Parts: sequence; structure tokens; C-alpha cells
Amino acid sequence: MDVIFGIWKLDGTHVAPADLTRMGDVFACAPETRRAIKHHCAGQIGMGRLAIGRNVAGLPPTCDGQFLCVADARLYRAPGIAGSLDLSTSERERLFCRLHGQFGNDAPNQLEGDFAYAIWDDKTQQLTLARDHAGVRPLFYFHKPHDFFAWASHPDMIVRSGLASEDLDVEAAIKSFVFDMSDPEGTLIPGLRRLPAAHVLRISSKGLTDQHRYWKLRAVNPIKDLSHFEDCATQLRDLLDAAVSRRLPKQGQIGAHLSGGLDSTAISVLAARILGQHRRNLHTYSFVSELRADLQFIDERPYVDATLQSEPNLYNTKITPADCDDVIVDAWADRLEGFKHQEEKVLRAAHQDAVDVILSGWGGDEIVTYNGRGSYAEYLVRGRWRLLWAELKGRSAVLGTSKARIFANEVLPYFLPANLRDLLRLAAGKEPAITLDQKLKSFLRPAFRNRWRGDIRLSANTKRNRLALFHRAFTAYRLESWALQGAPHGIQYAFPLLDRELIEFAIRLPTPFFMRDGMGRAIFREAMQDVLPESVRTRRKKLAPFPCSLMRLSEQKSEYLKELSGLRHDPRLSEIFDFDAVERALDEIPDPDALKASFVAEATGGDGPSMAFALAREPIEFARFLTGRLKTETGATARSDPKGGQT
Repeated sequence: MDVIFGIWKLDGTHVAPADLTRMGDVFACAPETRRAIKHHCAGQIGMGRLAIGRNVAGLPPTCDGQFLCVADARLYRAPGIAGSLDLSTSERERLFCRLHGQFGNDAPNQLEGDFAYAIWDDKTQQLTLARDHAGVRPLFYFHKPHDFFAWASHPDMIVRSGLASEDLDVEAAIKSFVFDMSDPEGTLIPGLRRLPAAHVLRISSKGLTDQHRYWKLRAVNPIKDLSHFEDCATQLRDLLDAAVSRRLPKQGQIGAHLSGGLDSTAISVLAARILGQHRRNLHTYSFVSELRADLQFIDERPYVDATLQSEPNLYNTKITPADCDDVIVDAWADRLEGFKHQEEKVLRAAHQDAVDVILSGWGGDEIVTYNGRGSYAEYLVRGRWRLLWAELKGRSAVLGTSKARIFANEVLPYFLPANLRDLLRLAAGKEPAITLDQKLKSFLRPAFRNRWRGDIRLSANTKRNRLALFHRAFTAYRLESWALQGAPHGIQYAFPLLDRELIEFAIRLPTPFFMRDGMGRAIFREAMQDVLPESVRTRRKKLAPFPCSLMRLSEQKSEYLKELSGLRHDPRLSEIFDFDAVERALDEIPDPDALKASFVAEATGGDGPSMAFALAREPIEFARFLTGRLKTETGATARSDPKGGQT
């Protein structure tokens, strides 16, 4: 795989080879991963490529007439090319140059693929950056007007090479903590920006920037005839088959996430069947909870094992949180969450298996395997009451609960004002419903708590919900996080459920195709009849992830309370956090015996433990992040101004 980077000197000076070498050198690769840096300097412009993996060619940027190009890309469809698009690095970059010269800002719209590229036009003295429609491949930049413009696949290449400072934007960090992603371009580093998915950025010789969105998912020509359910399911299956096939390189080993859910299982099985036709196998990686003699629980194991038993071409590695205890990696300079230790274990296992690409089901929930949230509320407001009544009956049978309770839980919340919903819950003797971002905001001081917008709110319109979920910044953010984490290992991620042709079809599907006979994701379940084991295809319940992690949280409750006591003494942190609210949340963590009883109840068919208490440690971990990142010259924690910024 390739990591790209470059500098444009806007002050008239020439780019020195050492400037580019420094950007490549600061990128840390995993042990035993080969790397090769090549760059090209042409006066004020310099571009570089860092090739990472088992087989690295070390090719320089591509010069094609008036264009100079570097790209991090895999392409699946392109105009004028039939059949396989397993192109070489140079062939891909010449294609980008040709399309750029022909279509300009709309060039990326002619392609289906995962890509980020930079093209310098020597004739017009313009630099163009572009990113794929979903944001699979990341691209960051730092613009210092009248001085330089730098870009890179990985933010650390800009920050740690000294082109941008490592100062932390406290306000951006707090927004990240409460899942406010209203600024899809922002990072935690002042001045460091990301190019959003489906965007082109042009920079002129005067340093002026012009950003353009070349594609946006739209619901064009919606399907309205409900009698076409089976036909649409068949078409959905065909499109997914093609999406998976396109993402399987002709050479090398392939891996996949296998969680036991619908999305990852479908992708794994389809990929294994396609690979099996060429006598190739698929390596899969599953997260499960470690076993404990004192704890009875259910996790993803039965569903993963059912898939493995039905598909002989699947090799599997099970990964538990305990396996990740020895995984220590640096956090990224530009973001709050940093590396996921569990995923680092996947990457280590994939490296041992010589895997080059990992398939993931991420992005399916938003469009292709949408679970129908808001369907019943939509039927109510549109007067489709007969359909609503039939679905309430079906949902009641599926969940084993009353139609009135389903109406209260799955209809009213979508169109009643939040304060009215809370009053109704209080009247019923229940606590007001609280969303993830609302809970996280409750851990902050009022000066911060009410300033952040938080995540999107779904409505009584499923098409609008699907579009909002797809276009929210978090979707691309997660894709980007996996790309950044996989790059040091030379491993790329691919997402068949975000295939452009597939999602442009799925967004046309009517609401009743997603919620049918009380079951969500109905059309996808129909499409996967001969793909998924029945235990997976018909499962309706998400399990508590990593039961033993929840047990450890319960068992470490006193340690968190002790750490909280120490954090209270830092006056700077006290300006940000409402530590009384944090303490109340920690106090609500159930004792180990009570939590064990909840897992036993879930294992015997009852309700599992509430997940609300799992958020209690989030403010503690965020405080750790702040104390680690915000250091003044004297070594004290930097202070955040409640009005924004730092002091």
C-alpha cells in the first residue's frame, strides 16, 4: 500500500528533498514491515510516496505531461477500462491525470474506488487534492498562507515533521468527547484539516483554496411498488456479490472481520465462496469475550462458530480483550480515540497471515442493512395506519411484548418533542430517556455542556434518516481511523456495503422493505437466505459486547473512584468536568454479583444488563487524555478557558 505526502512552497522558495524525506521518516511502521520512500521535487512543489508492505516497489510520483501525481488508491470501475482494475501504481496515477485533464473537479465522480490523490498542474500552477466518495482513504492538509501548503495521508506526517505544532485544540477535543462532529474537516490540532469524503480541494498559485463536493448520495427514482420485494432482494444480492468481488485483489491474502452479525457474516461468506473458486481461502477475525469460570454469559461465539461450520473455506482467529493487554501503541496526535487495542490485535494476526486487505461490514447499518428506525412513526404521520397496526402485531410477536409498549418505544420518540417524551416517561414511572451524547455532556460543566450540538436526531422519515446517517461525519471518521491504524502494517481496509452502485440502489428502497413482519433489516435478510446460517440470519438481538470487560469495570469500580478523587484536585480539569456527576455515574456501576446475575438472566433468555453504566469510565479516560496531552513548559496540565481555547 501507499502513503502519500507533499509540500508546496508558497513563498517562492524551492522544496528541498530533506523536507520530504523528513515527512516520510516520521511515519512509524510496525515491526517486520518493509518500507520504501521515493519523492520528486520540481521547484516550489514536492511530492512523496511511502510504500509499505511485504512487497514494496518504491516507485516515484508519476509525471504525465503537465501533471505530477501521487495517489493512495484501489480502483473498482473507471471509464474506458473493462474488466479487472488491478492496475499498477503508475497506471492508476496516469488514469487520474487523464481524467483530471478531461473532467477537472468532476474527475473523481467518474470513478468507483477507494482513493486519495494529489495532482500538480504545471501549466496552470494549481494543486488538486481529491478523496473517494465514502472517505475510505484519508487525506489531511495544513495551510500556512504565503508560506507553504502541506498534505499527507497520515496527520502525524505533518505534525511530527514540524510543519504544524502539536498544540491541542481543547474545544475541538471536548466536541469529540461528546460526539459533536458538526465540523467534518476539523481535527484536534489547530490549523490541521482533513479533506472530507467526496470532495475536491484546489489551491491556486496565490494560495487561494476552492473546495468542491463532487458527489452526494440522493434518493433518485424511488421504488414505490411494494410487490417487488423479492425482485429487489435478488437485485440487492447481485449488487453485493459484485461489490465483494471487486474488493478482492487477484493476488495476495484476504482477511475479514467476522462478528457474528448480519453484515460482517454476509461479506465473509460471499468473499470465501468467491475465493474458493480460485482455491484461495479467507482469514477471518472475531472479537469474543474471554471465558471465566465464575461467569455465565452469551457472546458472539455461537454465531461465529455456526458460520465457520457452514463455510469450510473460512479460517478464523478469535480475539479477546485479554489478548490485547500487551498491545501498547502511541495515540495519534490529532484525535481523541487513538488506536483501538483490539483492532491492533487483528492487524498483528493479519500480518502473521500475510493479509493485505481486510474486508469490513462497517457502513451497512446506514443504508444497505438499515434496521428500519423511524418506520412506524412514518406510517403514523403519513396515515398508513393499517400497515402500522399489522407491523405492531408482528413486532409484538417477535419481541414478546405488548403493542402499547412498542408504540411507546418505537413510535412516539420520533416525532414528540424531547421534553414531552420525558414528561410521559416520568408519568409512567420511568427515568427520562437519554442519548449517548446527552450522557457524555452531563459529565461537563454547564459552561461547556450546552454548547455542543451532539449527534443527529432521527425523525419519522426513514429515507431522511438513512441519508443523514450516511452523510454524518462519524461514518467517514471511523473508516479513516481504520485506514490510519492499518497503514503502519501495510494493510488496507475495504467496505463492500459502501459500494457506490450498491448504496445508490439501496437508498431507493421503500420503508416497508426494511421493517417487515416485525423484523428489521428485512430485505437484507431476504437477500441472504442461502448465504447466512439461519441462526445468524434470523437473530434479532444485539449482545452486550465483551461481557468480561463489563465485569472488569464493575470489579475496578473502587479504583476509578480513587482516581476520580485525585483528578478533583486539579483546578484546571475542574473547569471542564462536573466531577460530582462523574462520581454519581461511577456509583451506579453494579456490584460484581449483581452484574453476574444480569448475565445469567440474559443467558437464560431474559434481559441482559443495562449498558448505561459502561459510559461511567469515559470522563476518566478523557481526563487521562487531557493530562497527557496538555502540558505546559513547567509540566503542569494546560488550562481550558470555559469560553473556548486555552490559557
